[in-house]
Amino acid sequence: MSATQGESKELESISGRSSKNGKESRYIETLINDGSRTPIDTDSDTYEIHLPPWFDEDKFKRGQQYFRTNLTAIVTAGFCGLISVLSIPSIQDVLIFTGRSSTLTTAYKRYVLTVLHTLNWYLEELRPGSNSWKSLEYVRRIHAVSGKNANAADSRMLISQKDVAITQFGFVGYVVLNHRKLGVQYSREGVEGFVHLWRTIGYMLGLEDRFNLCTEDFDTSVQRMTLVNDHFFRPGLQNPSADFDHMTRIMIDGMWCYSTLLNYDAFMFMTRRLSNVPGHYYWNDEPRDGAEAVYKDFSWFSRVMLNVLMVIHEVLLNYTVTRWFANWFFLFNTTVANKYFPVLAMVTHGFRKAYVKIVY
Repeated sequence: MSATQGESKELESISGRSSKNGKESRYIETLINDGSRTPIDTDSDTYEIHLPPWFDEDKFKRGQQYFRTNLTAIVTAGFCGLISVLSIPSIQDVLIFTGRSSTLTTAYKRYVLTVLHTLNWYLEELRPGSNSWKSLEYVRRIHAVSGKNANAADSRMLISQKDVAITQFGFVGYVVLNHRKLGVQYSREGVEGFVHLWRTIGYMLGLEDRFNLCTEDFDTSVQRMTLVNDHFFRPGLQNPSADFDHMTRIMIDGMWCYSTLLNYDAFMFMTRRLSNVPGHYYWNDEPRDGAEAVYKDFSWFSRVMLNVLMVIHEVLLNYTVTRWFANWFFLFNTTVANKYFPVLAMVTHGFRKAYVKIVY
């Protein structure tokens, strides 16, 4: 057995134990029954951001290094995760209410800001006063204000512990559960650091430890992620609402000028494939699930774009040189090209709205 096969067997063994582990199966019940009724923050003045008591700086930095090694793959995983998160009705409701991603231009600004914030968390030192720290304070404050306004308009709407835990999956879940499909270069020490990084970020964004998807024990974290995917994401992606289709099209079309690889059919296929939705297999040696391969109904252009993404993530990113180049190109595109010369965004969204930066 190869090392890569061994890594996948290890994760499959861990996730497979979740159905037999009563304690972790109850995590979903806790998330639904308690987490859905417990807000992250009732007001932006009621919290003080601080490091958790269990924070391990060395482990956190190993997580950041894991990101730097696998930057392209993890950014793609995060984008697919954002698509998945939009399939959750309670999250859809709040996003629709805020109106911050209802048009191509507002969606472009919102999701570029999401990229910039997460890059701060991945690349900057986490200490009071740093860009990473200020970014977490800003995001938590926005969550508190948005949740309070949404709840005032409709008592059924709030930004809950459940919704933030599910959103947390969008950034970490696919990286842990599907590293081979993404081209992530797996290492147990690195992925444990990455889980600790997201455990810390979850805590600092207001997640209580009982709802946090990421725990001190890696096996338990894998089991929780598997349960969340099986209970929320796979069903939501398999039977999406009309709002989901509308919101994801706006997100992808709005962000196309940021990355020309963004194609609606291709990224929806990749996302559903990561959540193991039937019919979303690609390679000849990939296990069939009885459903017809979905991509066969795509247009020729979407099939070409899907093939490009498959080759990048499942072939080229496994080679050091091409992985280094892809990582460098993304950082250059984000920190130089789209920061100072967002030409495609100017054409799509107008000169002034093309420029997006974090304002704390």
